[in-house]
Amino acid sequence: MRQFTPHPDLVKAISSFGETPFRVTMLRDRYLELFSTNRTKNEVRRWAHSFMRTFVKHGLLIELNGTEYNVAHYMATEKLLGERGTEQSGSKDVSPLYNYASEIQKRLQARQKDILISLGATEELESLRKEFPEMASRIDSKLHDLREDNVRTLGKIKALETLLATHS
Repeated sequence: MRQFTPHPDLVKAISSFGETPFRVTMLRDRYLELFSTNRTKNEVRRWAHSFMRTFVKHGLLIELNGTEYNVAHYMATEKLLGERGTEQSGSKDVSPLYNYASEIQKRLQARQKDILISLGATEELESLRKEFPEMASRIDSKLHDLREDNVRTLGKIKALETLLATHS
């Protein structure tokens, strides 16, 4: 079996995200920002995407799916970040925290929007509970689930706000 050797420039581009989730299009943009190439944006995106499954298979990336992401997001593992560290000891990080501030801010705004949507859903369910008392147990179950999700989302908001506050 052939040994997998990840493309070093692609590893550098992925490593620049640290432990922040990214999409292939974000990776493409970062790659084009860091390295000069005569390829088009679409070619670079397809090229980078062709490596994603292999990186996941070899434990260098984690694919993030679920309700939080409607398109595939990836995150570098310690294995990938460690490989970069041994490969480039002594070099400074490609992108410090301040380069991520706008992405973190966008994520914070999305989480805040999630909370508002959930509050609207909670209000509607409470209204339905009053209107249809025979469905109370079913509605209560949904309300409980919404409240649990809200607690998790508020935790995410707190983490993002803390990260942005340490950046300021």
